[in-house]
Amino acid sequence: MFSADDSMLHSRDVDHVGGTLTKLALGKRLGDRKWPLLATVVFFCVGMIYMFSWNPVVHHNSSWVEGGDLWGIFRGAHYVGWGFLGGIYTPGNGIVTFPGMPVLLAPLAMLTGSLHLTESYGPFFLAHPSAALFLQPVELLLTATVMFAGDALAEQLNVPSRRRIWLCGVVGIIAWPIAAIWGHAEDALAICFALYAMDAMLKNKWSRGGWLLGFGIVMQPLVALTLPLFIGATPMGQRILQTVRSSLLSVLLVGIAFAGDAGDTYTALIKQPTPPSINHATPWLALTPRLTSPPSGTVHRGSIVPGLGHPALQAVTVHVHSVIEVSGGPGRLIDVVFAVLLGLIVWRHPQPPVRLLWLAAVILTSRCFFESVMTPYYLTPPIVLCLVLASRQGGKRFWSAAVIALELTVFAYHHLNPWLWWLPIVVGLTAILALAYPDDVIPENCQPEGSCSAGVEVHPDEIGERSVADGPAWEPALL
Repeated sequence: MFSADDSMLHSRDVDHVGGTLTKLALGKRLGDRKWPLLATVVFFCVGMIYMFSWNPVVHHNSSWVEGGDLWGIFRGAHYVGWGFLGGIYTPGNGIVTFPGMPVLLAPLAMLTGSLHLTESYGPFFLAHPSAALFLQPVELLLTATVMFAGDALAEQLNVPSRRRIWLCGVVGIIAWPIAAIWGHAEDALAICFALYAMDAMLKNKWSRGGWLLGFGIVMQPLVALTLPLFIGATPMGQRILQTVRSSLLSVLLVGIAFAGDAGDTYTALIKQPTPPSINHATPWLALTPRLTSPPSGTVHRGSIVPGLGHPALQAVTVHVHSVIEVSGGPGRLIDVVFAVLLGLIVWRHPQPPVRLLWLAAVILTSRCFFESVMTPYYLTPPIVLCLVLASRQGGKRFWSAAVIALELTVFAYHHLNPWLWWLPIVVGLTAILALAYPDDVIPENCQPEGSCSAGVEVHPDEIGERSVADGPAWEPALL
């Protein structure tokens, strides 16, 4: 018979073995993502060096460089921390997306507020806002997550390890301006969650995929355009639940915001005002409704005067002219209709998994085709997914797509005539989509109930590496 001491020893042995296995699993996961981890270190260091050094070296002044829209979003995070979710859509914040990012940053806003750190907020822009010492690193780290998601999906698609290293580097270069220049980590987070959702769906983990897609949508509703597509591909009997999982968080937060400030929430999310004179107008601007322009007037800007031995605020009075704004909402209805049509097609004619991901890339890219006013970072989400798919198609196609993507990223910062700017963007994105097209996929066992079981190529030496815990996955058609 076993004694009590023997039972305790056995329990300790089990706990020790369980802890060892957990550490091994964690070590393997970190090992699988070693290149994104290394790229994140470089990504972060370059971002902080840019913040502190760009203006002193290039413009010969001592001010820091933070993301252009960073402080409006952070002001929205303060409203969330104060318990007024609807306040994030106050016009001065410039937020025209779902509340995910302000909610995520709310604890940080409360921390910097309690520490009495300084912040910029238009029209007052400080040369050295101390809150940026916390906020900018967080923005950079959140944006870097897209490299992990891209690598995870590429691994699921059996992209060779060496090509995944290069993919990680190219994605990092393209995503870096989102945080360092623009302060819009929510766009990177949205495509990050969307990529992880696609990875989960490839493994037939539809519930997880729905929740992940929901997290992406609440960050940036751009990825909601893929929802009809994935609902159409979801197995019959799970579509309603999948819709609820993907939309619940966004509906809840937007509903609370609307209850708190219906007028500003409606204007921000439905009319979506945007200034074409500041961003990049496209030929679609001619068909876009013009909103009432804010009146011109006099504002007071301020900055801290250095070298006095004590804090002092220098006030400058500036006459500001009105900025014409147009509505981005009506033009984006084209994308919505297009996404719904593709979802209906997939529902009636199931597609292989990789072909489904390519259709998601088409939907994300369509935003750049039909947008009336563009900003350079709008290109990043569709380009990231296209690069992941192109990396599966071989080295030549991947590098061709990577070169075009890098050229488009640089070109997008030039201010040109709407046609001269928009046409190269459309042509370049179309070329990347063509290079990413999975022409090696052979449909097989596509059932009418909406799920498809073909299209992911698995190398023979990788068969059997999947854990039983991963659950059933779509069966590969090419072995």
